[in-house]
Amino acid sequence: MPPMLKQNAPVLEIENLVIDFQTPTGLFQAVRDISFRVDSNESVAIIGESGSGKSVTANAVLGLLDCPPGRIKSGDIRFRGKSLLSMPLRERRDLYGRGIAMVFQDPLTHLNPVYPVGWQIAEVCRIHGMPRREANEHALELMVRVGIVDPHKRFSAYPHQFSGGQRQRIMIAMAMAMQPDLLIADEPTTALDVTVQARILALLRRLQSETGMSLLMITHDLGVAADIADRVLVMQKGVLVEHGPVESVFRSPQHPYTRQLLTDRSEEYRSKKHEDGEMLLEISNLDIHYGAHHAVKDVGFTVARGEIVGIVGESGSGKSTVASTILKLREPSSGSILYRGKNIQSLSGLDLRGYKRAVQAVFQDPYSSLNPRMNVFRILSEAWTLHPDVLPREKWRARAEELMEMVGLNASDLEKFPGEFSGGQRQRIAIARALTLNPEVVVCDEAVSALDMTIQAQIITLLTRLRRELGLAYVFIAHDLTLVEKFADRVLVMKSGEIVEQGATADVFGAPKDDYTRRLIAASPVADPKLQAERRRTLQLA
Repeated sequence: MPPMLKQNAPVLEIENLVIDFQTPTGLFQAVRDISFRVDSNESVAIIGESGSGKSVTANAVLGLLDCPPGRIKSGDIRFRGKSLLSMPLRERRDLYGRGIAMVFQDPLTHLNPVYPVGWQIAEVCRIHGMPRREANEHALELMVRVGIVDPHKRFSAYPHQFSGGQRQRIMIAMAMAMQPDLLIADEPTTALDVTVQARILALLRRLQSETGMSLLMITHDLGVAADIADRVLVMQKGVLVEHGPVESVFRSPQHPYTRQLLTDRSEEYRSKKHEDGEMLLEISNLDIHYGAHHAVKDVGFTVARGEIVGIVGESGSGKSTVASTILKLREPSSGSILYRGKNIQSLSGLDLRGYKRAVQAVFQDPYSSLNPRMNVFRILSEAWTLHPDVLPREKWRARAEELMEMVGLNASDLEKFPGEFSGGQRQRIAIARALTLNPEVVVCDEAVSALDMTIQAQIITLLTRLRRELGLAYVFIAHDLTLVEKFADRVLVMKSGEIVEQGATADVFGAPKDDYTRRLIAASPVADPKLQAERRRTLQLA
């Protein structure tokens, strides 16, 4: 167990904490004898892959641990020197929100959809005894403080009427309502694009500077940790394996696991395109309207056999709209998409079925896109049911087992249901499903954005191998510019529905011509605290 740092007046102390979970197969130790502290006005980041115990530790601090099946077996959690575990429940409840507050990963899940956001922010104040009128005024002040435009008008709006970044600002306003001494942020920027992420991190830094609060950031993004943390804690399988100043840990990691997290996997992601370069998709002058909103404007690009075309841009730039049009999930207002020289809008019968086989998709959230009531074999064989001429029924089982092996899973997993797998495993199943009809193009719409860096690396390495072995082409949509730079052959940069720049990945990232591209690249966090600080000064977001 790493020794605790000897400093004065810690805001939070965790000492020899052990947390167990009772499972059908026995006792699982999620957190194993960890100790650390967070000092006044300090930012501490906990990094590690899914299952490392990061969020379990944070939930234990706030009393959000599910008990049962979880239980704090031993150890202590102290806030301002007082044990939270022995504190009376009434006193502890009064402390939450006032002394310790939390910002969660998915604000849409944690905001009540049936109440206006202003009412929800004010509710925090009312719970702690503030009169209704004063609470409403304070909620408006908080909305201004976190950068919500036109707060008087938006006070009565509902969560679904805000973008992801705006909803996260509302969550931060709720957390800051009683000006807590400690803010715990659990993956607060995971699903946000790079510019919104940079603004949220800048907001947290500004609020910390203004209030003197301490920040405990839970993240799997090393760039986020490099951007915001003074110290970093590295967790693996419930154990705190390394900690120290962020620059020291990132510059000279001591533990093999930390070195593994910081390894640049660029070479693993590289593979050559097929030499023939046969043209598969030609998108020309694509326009898409949603009523009066012009969502996609005059977009055009090509996808050749075995080519990886990356599409980047902020939320609302039109990336996913283009993807869904390629997949024939929506119709364009004008323009054309040619597949092997034929306009897909005019396809019908066998030609249309052939196109739908040739172009498949892997979506962002495999839990939502996989039917929870079907086992994996039924999920895979559903495609052969719809396209019975692809594979005779007697060969379904053998092909399903072959696909599972291809994506790094076991044949025995075919009888399991999606809920029995981790996020990374579910995404492998989604990839296996996309391969059932022997496609030529796979559209990956934020297919790895919700995964931690280790699982993300495994999925990208898998996609690279499948490109090499099967000649697959990918349309790869992502908000992670660092990943696109390592993986894609060509990249398109979209803004407000238009392509503002496109070209070979090395050219676009090495010498961007458009100011917007340069801002995107500057906003993309990298696992280098010194470089991150320089980028932050350049962006002037703080």
